[in-house]
Amino acid sequence: MLTARHSAVFARLTDTAEGLARSRPAAALDLLTDAAVVRFYAGRAAQLQRLEEVLAGLPEDVPDPWPGVWVRAVSDPFGSRAWLVPRLRRLADESAGRPERLTAVGVMAWLMDETPLAVRAFDEAFDHWEAHGALPDGMGGAAAWAYLEQGRWGRAREACARVTAVGSALGLDHAVACAAAVDAMLLALQGDSEPARARAADALALVDPLESRSVAVYARRALAAAAAADGAHETAYDQLRAVFTADGSPVHYHASYPALADLAAAAVRAGRREQAAAIVERAAHALAGNASPRLRALTERARGLLADPEDAEPRFRAALADPDSAHRPFERAQALLDLAEWLRRRRRITEARAPFAEALETFRRLGARPWAERALAESRAAGLDVAETDPGSLAGLSPQQRQIIGLAARGLTNREIGERLFLSPRTVGSHLYRSFPKLGITARSQLRDLVERAGGNRS
Repeated sequence: MLTARHSAVFARLTDTAEGLARSRPAAALDLLTDAAVVRFYAGRAAQLQRLEEVLAGLPEDVPDPWPGVWVRAVSDPFGSRAWLVPRLRRLADESAGRPERLTAVGVMAWLMDETPLAVRAFDEAFDHWEAHGALPDGMGGAAAWAYLEQGRWGRAREACARVTAVGSALGLDHAVACAAAVDAMLLALQGDSEPARARAADALALVDPLESRSVAVYARRALAAAAAADGAHETAYDQLRAVFTADGSPVHYHASYPALADLAAAAVRAGRREQAAAIVERAAHALAGNASPRLRALTERARGLLADPEDAEPRFRAALADPDSAHRPFERAQALLDLAEWLRRRRRITEARAPFAEALETFRRLGARPWAERALAESRAAGLDVAETDPGSLAGLSPQQRQIIGLAARGLTNREIGERLFLSPRTVGSHLYRSFPKLGITARSQLRDLVERAGGNRS
């Protein structure tokens, strides 16, 4: 299931499970857990129908609830959401200290947009696996996406690196492609457009896009983010339009929907408002009452962007109403910036300043340079007195601290920095922790900009 031969693997798993449904139901259900993963990677509607057929043939009194919850969460996370969420929370409570179960909880929670629960589960599982051995093969991709969504981009890059190392060693091209797609998105959000496009191309070269629809959609979303970072809104729209079919259905039942708001943003700037509106409304109708709070927020943001100006404000405010939006800081900051821009254009400058300030602080903290630059320009247009980070603050550090900052700005981990400088990772982390306040920054992702500007000043 971690290779790219999804159709053949899915058929063998489901056919064998069907044959064992009455004589060995537990074994049949175990096979379906792997088939559900293949369904996620491939994203074919017929595969969900086949899983449901085999599930219907199983006895109702299978003792272990885990496989059944897993199959439904992975194969149909939104359609089964109301049934799944309470069961998932109970299973999470029962999984403390059991990393294999926590891994599964993390994957299912991420699929259902229960980001805080997903990250807690992955954190605990990571702590165990780091202490006792390598991470399990299937963990890294979902964990990387969960960390990316929660704004822990350094941890997301670590997860990508682990998946790439394991997948490359074992010849698991699909796993490597998954990691490359996440990596591409991270690079794009930080404004590294060319490396982002290269990583997305790596992902697409390793899979058949018709067989591995999840990877294809993720890679296209990363390419769109890279285009948006460069201001190439027509290109961004074309990439995002491709994650939906000709009639506006999602290419992938899970990976396509989070692109709705970005599709709308690109469409407005590319003059494709009407086309995007049809896709957004079709998605909203398809999800109906099954949408997660996150997807409802993204849909409302998309509707706000596409609405007539007098109708946009309630949509933007609805996009920000979910209390869990703080756990997805980049998406929240995008919605805040949209609202603030709308308020400024209505000359409601006083009301615009708070969302501008929060959006700018978030983009800076994450290291999302293109979005921070846009928020900075808009904030100044609204009359906010916003200062640039001072690159001269590097002079206040010790020589060793400047060395550590320089290596961290290049993307090295604490362990890699420690190996170069003959320091423990804990000592490296301590130096970084003490340096950040002196530099006027709050996150590792801001270091590269600071170092680059300092180099420019010296030249």
